[in-house]
Amino acid sequence: MFAYQRIFIVDFEVNLSNTLKEIGYFSLVLASFFTLIFIVTKNNLTNKNSLAALYFCLFIGLIPSCLETNSILISNFFILLSLRRIMSLKTNQNIKKKLLDASMWICLATIFEPWAILFFLVLFLAMVFYSVAQIKNTVIPFCGILVVGILLASYRLLTENVFPNFLEYLPPFSFDTFSFNSAILHPKSLQFLGIVLFGVISFIIKIVLKNRFKSPNFFVLVLAIFVGFVIVFTTTNHQLGGYLFAIAPSSVVLANFSESTKYRWLSELVIGLLLFTALLQVGLNISFPVN
Repeated sequence: MFAYQRIFIVDFEVNLSNTLKEIGYFSLVLASFFTLIFIVTKNNLTNKNSLAALYFCLFIGLIPSCLETNSILISNFFILLSLRRIMSLKTNQNIKKKLLDASMWICLATIFEPWAILFFLVLFLAMVFYSVAQIKNTVIPFCGILVVGILLASYRLLTENVFPNFLEYLPPFSFDTFSFNSAILHPKSLQFLGIVLFGVISFIIKIVLKNRFKSPNFFVLVLAIFVGFVIVFTTTNHQLGGYLFAIAPSSVVLANFSESTKYRWLSELVIGLLLFTALLQVGLNISFPVN
């Protein structure tokens, strides 16, 4: 799917420089894939199966244009590294180190994609969910921001002899920023939103019925999905690319739905629909980026 979206359907110029760049970005996608697997297995977010990995691939097959923007590929990888530290807060071990690491990864993601700063909401609410939101811990993420700011200023001074304007790394706030993004009405966008919403509602109902509110992992994932959707609504220059931020947490939620539903045919129907859509796009040589 990566080769299909970034090489076959574009006017790709074959040379050593471009080939090495594409190999690098493909390695970044693979690293994101295995980071998701590590998060799932380390935190026991699913049973011992590969459903989360499968949904990750199928969602990318559904919206292959999310692989087009290099800055989003880099930023999403850093966000996954931050989620790895956030989800491990439940162990109540090395809290300060994990908070510092998570905040630094989010800051690095923000450098490449300004709206990734919204994932600080996930970090701070996760601190509340995991009962680690003491005053001394709340200060630590701001220390992470300060560290990244010092490193960024040092890099810009050494390489460009210019002190950076940190406002350029923040998302632009204006009324136009929150204008409706036409990409939301794209068929693949609506299909992704519908499947994820179905999985989230189904799992919420299960949690309510079984009274499993003591496990905050699910709520952290749902919040991460929500932030990913907000990025799509507020980012008009990347169209469907912002969905990449929501794909990883959505994969875990749908994996939980598939392994817990009593209606196996319903899970197989969702997987079959996603697989058919992905194969159809490649087979008919159809691309779905929004023009």
